[in-house]
Amino acid sequence: MAEYRVGLEATSHLSVEKLSEEFYEQFDGTLVERCGRISVFVYVDGPTGHDAAIAVVPKLETVHLSIVRVDHDLVDGPEIAERLGLTRQAVQNWAKGTRGSSFPRPFGFPGGKRVWAWSEVVDWARRERKLDETNGLSLDSAAIVDAWLARRRQSVARSGTGLRVGAGSVKGQAGTSGAEDYLKSKLRSPL
Repeated sequence: MAEYRVGLEATSHLSVEKLSEEFYEQFDGTLVERCGRISVFVYVDGPTGHDAAIAVVPKLETVHLSIVRVDHDLVDGPEIAERLGLTRQAVQNWAKGTRGSSFPRPFGFPGGKRVWAWSEVVDWARRERKLDETNGLSLDSAAIVDAWLARRRQSVARSGTGLRVGAGSVKGQAGTSGAEDYLKSKLRSPL
């Protein structure tokens, strides 16, 4: 078992202020609203990142959150420098490959600006600089969780019933076997 920092995007009919009291009573993490989105970051134990994330979703629903997708916690160079206590120049050198080639590739280039998934930066920093940071969700684990959430929404839509917050099981909810079986079948089938 390891501890994972799981970031998820959520919606709620309640304001963040109203959600906060109940959230902070039950979870070690952060609940914020930014750019009209609710982001939830929680620390959860599990054998893998996706196991930890999938297990916490029903628990988060008990505090009136509806989980939409994984929040990749995208960061740019200056934010990486700030979070790791480095200079911007050091981050730029690593990103360019002038100080080694193991720095993660950017997640994307919105508006021509490079951004990285924070979990990949943390993994790199732990390997290269021996930082003691909590594990984040790898991009592969995030994809498994997003596929599980999508499959779960489709199952609810097909059944014609609304997803009840804090409700009992939806197919695959109790563990990861449903998500993993789904992904394995898609990986085996031709595109």
